[in-house]
Amino acid sequence: MPENLQTIKTSRVINAEKWRIIRLLTHVGDFPKYMPNVKEAMVLKRDKNKFRTRWRIQIDNVPISWVEEDVLEFPSYSISFKSVEGDLAHLDGRWKLSDHPEGTLVEVNVNFSVGIPVIGQFAEPYIADIMQKNFDSILENIENHLISMRYASFKKGNNEKVAGFAVLGHFYNFNHLLRCLNTLNPNFKIHSREFVSNLFSITPSFKMYDMKDFRSKTGAVTQGHFIVCTFIPDMINMNAARVYSKVVRAAKLAEKYGAGILTLGGFTSVVGERYGHQISKEADIPITTGNTLTAALAVDGSIKAAELMGIDIKNAKVAIIGGTGDIGSACARSFANQARHLVITGRTKSNLRRMWFELKFKYGAKKVEATSDNVKAVKDADIVLACAAVSASILNINAFKPGAVICDLGYPKNISYTATDRKDILIFSGGMSKLPTPLDPGIDTGSPSPDVSYGCFSEVIVLALEKRYESFSKGRGNITIDKMDQIREMAARHGFGVSPFYWGNRLITEEAIGEIRNNARASKS
Repeated sequence: MPENLQTIKTSRVINAEKWRIIRLLTHVGDFPKYMPNVKEAMVLKRDKNKFRTRWRIQIDNVPISWVEEDVLEFPSYSISFKSVEGDLAHLDGRWKLSDHPEGTLVEVNVNFSVGIPVIGQFAEPYIADIMQKNFDSILENIENHLISMRYASFKKGNNEKVAGFAVLGHFYNFNHLLRCLNTLNPNFKIHSREFVSNLFSITPSFKMYDMKDFRSKTGAVTQGHFIVCTFIPDMINMNAARVYSKVVRAAKLAEKYGAGILTLGGFTSVVGERYGHQISKEADIPITTGNTLTAALAVDGSIKAAELMGIDIKNAKVAIIGGTGDIGSACARSFANQARHLVITGRTKSNLRRMWFELKFKYGAKKVEATSDNVKAVKDADIVLACAAVSASILNINAFKPGAVICDLGYPKNISYTATDRKDILIFSGGMSKLPTPLDPGIDTGSPSPDVSYGCFSEVIVLALEKRYESFSKGRGNITIDKMDQIREMAARHGFGVSPFYWGNRLITEEAIGEIRNNARASKS
């Protein structure tokens, strides 16, 4: 072997069997179809396990051509190659495939030399960078091609290649991020908020946790992955395009693990809407927002809380903050023909008008009011559902009348967690579900207990248990009463339902609710 060779190494874990990957590696004639950097790849001669192939690649506008001999070694799942002519004085290497818990570990080692006098000192590091990019790109494109084939087969009705679910979540503010970092490393200390914030903003989305053997009360079992999308809601207003690309890449990560369905937790479900794009058009995996079950849980939880507080829905004023949004509009439809007086709020007058007409004439609301004034809407409301997608609190806890029930679905919260002396209102985190199997992702997700999770997380698990790999909740304003009834029935079958009442991490007991009810009556007398 010549002296002073440049060496590059790269590897990638691909969620596929070894034989599928080796088949793609030997079908070099297909490379130009799905690898932009490979301009030509063809088999010149084939003899059992030996091949002669011609290559032409181009990276950073630099073309490199060569002819190589390849030897396929089946028992070890490896391919050795060595150039016999071409632009490089020497080129040899070896592909090696080995088993990995997440599929197949694909490794490639390459040795080469440019062999050009005088300029070689500059050229070899430069070509090394090009060759590194080439082989990294080959591995990435092989993985992407296998993923595309898997979901193309799924769309034709073959469910064998996909399974389980993926949950896409994010930290809901900077302090939440810091709490999670301290959980992972108790000795971590922040010296500069700006430094941590900027590093976090350029960090790619990543898989945080594998949820194995999630068991339904029926005995059905599924599994899934919790993926962290590296943004906080404030970043959407600063750079929506950047956050959108993070969400798309996170969806691709779910595809890498072969999930059958993905849920968009928190603000990941609204970023596409804010940016004017649909994430479902960028990914092959079925995507649900999880908003249908979230809305159903919020409605059911509010009705349960109202009963405990002695509120008769038929004579109640119900206010929906964010009533033109996806979850808010679903809640409004549910209460339209139940409440005496329904008030919805929103930012856009045209959306408020459209929703007012729908509630009044399609759903038969007795009295419906639409306003952009949140404080006015909740002032004398008996029941408030706070559903606005906002990055900071928009209501003060003193805005509510004694005896009111407040279901806050926001993350971050629509109403601040700030300590208060209000002991005459029942305020709780809404849209939460009790679980048949505890979840512990290893970080603070904002859930108050391992036995409780967000409705959007629960919806995707329910759908995976049902093997209904479909975009059950999608778009905005499409949640119907019928769809809410469907997901309620499926959820109940597997042991999901309205969670106990929490505000933050504090469990609100029946005894505490009794005290709130008595305090409210006393304040009115």
